[in-house]
Amino acid sequence: MKPPKLTSEFFTHLPPETTIDILSRLPIRTIVRSKLVCKSWRDLLRTREFADSHLSRSTSGLAICEYSSELRIFEFEDEHNHQHRHNPVTGFPCRKFATIRLPTAIQGSANGLLFSRGITRQFDALHICNPITRECIQLPTPENYVNSPTIVANGFGVSKITGRYKVVRVSLEYDRDPYTYELVGITKSSCHVYTLGTGKWRSIVASVPPLGNNQYSIGAFLNGSLHWFVEDFNGSYSISRFDLETETFSSFALPPLRESDVHSQIVVALGDYLCVCDNLSEDEVVVWLMKEYGDEKSWAKEIVIRKPQFLRGFGGFASNFVCPVRIFEHGHVLMSCYAVCLFCYSNETETAELAHMFGVFDGHRGMQVMLHRSSFLSLKCFPMENVTSF
Repeated sequence: MKPPKLTSEFFTHLPPETTIDILSRLPIRTIVRSKLVCKSWRDLLRTREFADSHLSRSTSGLAICEYSSELRIFEFEDEHNHQHRHNPVTGFPCRKFATIRLPTAIQGSANGLLFSRGITRQFDALHICNPITRECIQLPTPENYVNSPTIVANGFGVSKITGRYKVVRVSLEYDRDPYTYELVGITKSSCHVYTLGTGKWRSIVASVPPLGNNQYSIGAFLNGSLHWFVEDFNGSYSISRFDLETETFSSFALPPLRESDVHSQIVVALGDYLCVCDNLSEDEVVVWLMKEYGDEKSWAKEIVIRKPQFLRGFGGFASNFVCPVRIFEHGHVLMSCYAVCLFCYSNETETAELAHMFGVFDGHRGMQVMLHRSSFLSLKCFPMENVTSF
């Protein structure tokens, strides 16, 4: 008996859950083209059921944002292969979704949604965007916004139990010494949370962590929480944790670093681990992983990476912000050098080369790289939001 021909008419007789199971296994660009096959497929691919099914199977990739220029999305063909085989998914000018034509920085990624920040003199223009569905939300300005000397840390993630998407904004107003211009004290601290689907910010009554001089802090999202490297004005350092479910702060001790410096150490999420990147040395970056989340005694020195010579051509500031994006098999690591380049490092040969396969970079244009898992989650499923398409 001959098997039936796989025509569009054949698929119309399949149960919706079966069609979703089949289509969610296809590459993203093929899925996008599938919307043109028939109206029933188009409607099915817009459902939350399809978005959830696809997300459970999707592979990780990269979101690469060149400031004031272009946002590009890539998907790895094999998440474990160190040769970084990848497929370009989509790309477009940042001005397509940002309402301002000023530097736009990625501040977080969760389940296919990107959180970005565009800086103006009046306020920070905050956006949530899905590059696949081409939908965007501009968040309102928080109430009682103060345009004064302020340290701001942002974060974006999903609560672990209820699955609510939240933007967290921590701000500290401070005084400076009039002679040395150093920070000498906090005059006001606040924490605001924006839950997608509510249309408004909420002030959180909590003990806000001392961000100190850390003006480059982006909340590392892992295990339903955001994490920042923080410094108080007494020179003490720690990792501040904000639980997105309970909306409370707590802290973790740092690994046994040689010394701490908020300007040279970065907290990131590396796979399933919380990671601290120690850039104090001019010659190497030390990568520490918390092997058991929440266990401060489980910090382990995972890998030591020699900084390549070409980083010195970008200036000393750039070499202070080197961190891993992803670790592949056989000790190969994809590394990001803050704002200037992306490079591949082989721990076997202790050599590095610029990641030209992603079309980047000459080191003269600001850029950001973040691990990103694409999805078809529509922003229109969040009520109370003004969703625009681009």
